[in-house]
Amino acid sequence: MLIIIASTRSPKINGAKRAVERLAPFIDQEYSSILFESVEAVSGVSDMPISLEETIAGAKNRAMNAFRKHENETVISLGVEGGLFETEGKVFLQSWSCAFDGTVIHLGSSGAIELPKQLSDDVMVNGVELSAAIDKFSQQADVRSKQ
Repeated sequence: MLIIIASTRSPKINGAKRAVERLAPFIDQEYSSILFESVEAVSGVSDMPISLEETIAGAKNRAMNAFRKHENETVISLGVEGGLFETEGKVFLQSWSCAFDGTVIHLGSSGAIELPKQLSDDVMVNGVELSAAIDKFSQQADVRSKQ
């Protein structure tokens, strides 16, 4: 089995590998027999999706754009997209994932976490990229890639 992870960012790659490791027994696969490949894949959505629909579309697009057949192997591509959505006057961060086998799409999501007003205002009102707003808020560099 080949798993194509539609990202070259370490947090997404590591998260996908941990998920596959936990799921392997349920799909009758030895984790050690699974091959992984990571590729850059276009999401086709904004750099910072700001609706559930856009975030889900980004995950689906990444998975479908990364997919390719590989000899006689079963191939599954995984797309992950993080985005924001607003409800009841609050802004939430949520990740969506898509598994695609060339025919069927399967979706899943993380829980959603409310953003502090300072972060949500920076992104939703001032147009600051979320990663830059988080770095400023946390007084750290490149939190997006490190955590």
